[in-house]
Amino acid sequence: MKTLSPKESRFAKLIDASREEPVTVLADGERALVVLSPAEYDRLEEQERIRREAKESLRRTIASIQQKAAERGLTEAELERLLADES
Repeated sequence: MKTLSPKESRFAKLIDASREEPVTVLADGERALVVLSPAEYDRLEEQERIRREAKESLRRTIASIQQKAAERGLTEAELERLLADES
């Protein structure tokens, strides 16, 4: 990732640099912001969308498994008993 000091971060330079890679802009020696190209931003947004969908799918799967277990009479207590009985 490229890093620019505040003196180097003129807007045109910032835009040009961010087309190549994310650019960190410093203020008082600390990271103040990171500028991304639209393509990089879109890539990150797509990754986040995929993560959200995967989490929701996992939640639905777990809920379905819990429901099926409950329908078959597998309670938390019974599950604990089964797991404890590993002889």
